[in-house]
Amino acid sequence: MAEKDTPIRMYMDDPTIVWRKGKPDYSKADQLYLQGRTKFHALDSVEKTVSDFVKTFEMEVRHKLRLEDFHTITPDFKMNVNGGRYFDVQEILARGSYNVFLSNTPLYDADKETNASSDQLFSGAFTEGFGWEVLEVINGPPKLVFTWRHWTRMTGPFRDHQPTGERLELFGSAVANMTTDNRLSCVNLFFDPSTMLTKLQGHCPILNN
Repeated sequence: MAEKDTPIRMYMDDPTIVWRKGKPDYSKADQLYLQGRTKFHALDSVEKTVSDFVKTFEMEVRHKLRLEDFHTITPDFKMNVNGGRYFDVQEILARGSYNVFLSNTPLYDADKETNASSDQLFSGAFTEGFGWEVLEVINGPPKLVFTWRHWTRMTGPFRDHQPTGERLELFGSAVANMTTDNRLSCVNLFFDPSTMLTKLQGHCPILNN
């Protein structure tokens, strides 16, 4: 069952692809997903289809350098996080996905990080990978709406904060527009990164009594 359930990331085998740092290896992330997921979607379900598509999108945005190598987005693709400004694809490739995802939070100054430094910072803290799963697809394409969960453990240092081994989780939702040829033209993400960031930086979350 595990082999059938392993995420499928498409568009990785073309030898002409220009990779940022070589073809990525997702074996750790896939193992984390299979061991830590909370949902078991049927292989022919819309949730499984959306899950594989989003994982392919993440792979392209994070690891590919040329727009002509992308298959999951349109040339005029844009993304918005928590009501902040929209980023186009060239900005996302230049700034890096972590810096775009965390661009609108007071606990992380994305303007002080580069694509390379942010990737090193989080990859170094999440040495076991970063699991991601679709929880529920609320509406199918062309207006795609779904909820998701992100999880990992802090197994490496984050700046000067030593690893705690603590489990970190993020929950969020996404609203996306898809074209008739199954490409994303616009994505709006909604999630609260504060709990994860406070733990990574050694702070105690403020509890509301």
